Amino acid sequence: MEPKKIIENRFFNQKLAESAWVASPEEVVFHFGAMQSQNYSQSLWAVGSRLITPSELAVKKAIDNGEIIRTWLLRGTIHLFSARDYHWMMDLIAPTIDKICRPHRKKLGLTEEILSKASEVVETFVAKEVVTRKELANHLAENNLPNAGIPFAQLLVYLSSRKIICSGPNETFRNIELIPKQTHIFTREEAVQELAKRYLQSHAPATLKDFCFWSGLTVTDAKMALANFTKEDEFYLNELTKNVISTRQIPLAGFDEWIIGYKDRSIVLSEAWQDEIITKNGIFRPAIISDGQVVGKWEKPKKQIELQGEYWDRYIQFRNML
Repeated sequence: MEPKKIIENRFFNQKLAESAWVASPEEVVFHFGAMQSQNYSQSLWAVGSRLITPSELAVKKAIDNGEIIRTWLLRGTIHLFSARDYHWMMDLIAPTIDKICRPHRKKLGLTEEILSKASEVVETFVAKEVVTRKELANHLAENNLPNAGIPFAQLLVYLSSRKIICSGPNETFRNIELIPKQTHIFTREEAVQELAKRYLQSHAPATLKDFCFWSGLTVTDAKMALANFTKEDEFYLNELTKNVISTRQIPLAGFDEWIIGYKDRSIVLSEAWQDEIITKNGIFRPAIISDGQVVGKWEKPKKQIELQGEYWDRYIQFRNML
């Protein structure tokens, strides 16, 4: 498949095309299934850049109100995903997270006894109120449980995957009582297929390797999930569309799905920009694209005067810097 055709279709499916923008932050996240949120501030723009009316406040409000959940999910990394998808996604991905983290927990001395005690202590604690990371750490310390550094971080991942904590307002933690009850119980096969559907509707054209990387699923599971989708060459497709890509530049968030959502990024990220955008320790810097291709990088500005060029108009609106 020609790179131009791939970019045209991804541009539309990724909701970067003006004709594809949507009304609410939750709609954006639901469409993607899950969106990388390793950097909280940048992930707000990742969602906001795909809204008809870009608003940082609207994205924050959706997260604070629990419409969007922010916690560890695909590949054991932090993602945004819709509260409507919480139960089936967590049930599907939690075993993979456990497989990734179990060796680390063992090295850190996080025994089953410690994990069990921490689960009971934290479940009781968050039942009363929303808590900050510091408040949670202090409470664990009072109960002689891991409360700092990597052991504490691993404990948070464990508690999240066990549905004991989830994200609350202003980057806090709360219980899952406000999350809607699951209306449909997915079999594992159905859940994997639904994840593939979300991936292709938001990332196609994409390859088997791309989906395996993004989802963290095995090749066997991924092949099963993609079996009923149309394929051209090695690329699985959603509905093909001919989209005229705007030649104006677009500032992307750090860790944006346009780049991080694929194993092979060479179509949009040339070798010349590889080290500038992706650091050796796996940080994805904010990029500027033109015709879908990375042509620069940027840093979060503090003043509107720092933003030169029409392509910043939507970001200025998003940040309410008018």
